[in-house]
Formats: sequence, structure tokens, C-alpha cells
Amino acid sequence: MHKHSGHKASGNPEAMALFDQLLGKFSATSDIVERSRIDDEVWECFGTEGAVFISDMSGFSRSTRALGICHFLAQIHRVRPIVGRAVSEHGGTLIKCETDNCYAYFAAVDEALAASLEINAQLAEINMQLDSNDRAFVSIGIDFGKLLLIGSDEYYGDPVNTASKLGEDLAARSEILLTQRAMDRVTLNVEKDADPRRERISGIDIDYVCFDMAVRLP
Repeated sequence: MHKHSGHKASGNPEAMALFDQLLGKFSATSDIVERSRIDDEVWECFGTEGAVFISDMSGFSRSTRALGICHFLAQIHRVRPIVGRAVSEHGGTLIKCETDNCYAYFAAVDEALAASLEINAQLAEINMQLDSNDRAFVSIGIDFGKLLLIGSDEYYGDPVNTASKLGEDLAARSEILLTQRAMDRVTLNVEKDADPRRERISGIDIDYVCFDMAVRLP
């Protein structure tokens, strides 16, 4: 499998076109041998191993109903550059942002965790200066494993699914959740702060740890 180094997302239409072409061929044939060959080609072209980072802003429904969609969109507008800078500064690739979610790829878990800690620290500092209604918080999920990385536009695979579940469904505001297999690769001196947990996700037991980055605000 190819290894991908961290870089700023710039888009790669040729990679996406090739990926779509291969998927089209896979879908068009029912021959098991041919499907296996195409599967191998997809992984040869796009397969890699790395850390998946997925963030979600807390309180979308509550904020939107109470304060209006423009208020929440303004919060998204403020948070996205913070996430983007932290991802880039720690060697990651910001794959995409959709509504209040940001998706990134890192070659190493340490880089993903360092970016997550920085994002929460920056938001905590900004929130100190803001009214309670204007404060923004994120929850983050991180996993590590084999995945398909399509240029710098998209990614697919088990760690993407798991990081999404952690960041979007399980993590509370200001929490960073890492699967145990991701945590096993962490060399930063943070283990004493990790709270081990287990959850059943889509019929699979997932062991993970939680870093609660909540800061007491006035």
C-alpha cells in the first residue's frame, strides 16, 4: 500500500476519476475473479494506513432552534479555520468540511491527538472572551488503521466509520475519543489523562479512551 505524508488538501480530480472508474468496473461485473482483481487494484492505488480525525460541533439542534441558523453558521465559520490551521500545523490533511463536521487524515496518531488538543485549547481561550451563547465547542473521534485515501478529497474504510461514530455520536462537548488501537500508538505523555471506556457500535464492541478537555467557564 502507498504511504501518504501530511499535506494541505488541494483536491485531486484525476485520483477521484480513477477511483470512480474502478468502482464502475467493479459494479459492472459479477465475476468473482475479476472483482477480486479490481479490489486489489483499488487498494494498490489508494490504500494506506493512518489516523482518521473527525470533529463535530456540539449543540447544533439546540443552538439553531434557540438562536437561528445564521448564528450557528457564524460559529461554523469561526471554528473551521481553527481546525484547518491545527490540522495543517501538525502535518495532517484536511479532507473536507461538511456543515459542522471536519474530516482529516494524519500519518500518525500523535499528530492527530496533538491537533485535537490544540483545537480545544484555542477554543477554550476564545470562549473565555465570549458570551455563553457565542461559545463554540467540538467533539472529536480518532481511529487508526487501513483505509482508502482518494487524493486529498475523500477517504473510506473501517477507521473512518469508527472515528465518525466516536466523534459524532459518542463524544460529548470538548471530548476527544480515541480507539484503543489508536491509543496504543500514542507516544505523547498523556496516558494519565485517558479514561478507558467500551461501547457497542453497530454490533461491534469498541474499546476507546476519552480525554475530557472541558474548561470551567465563567
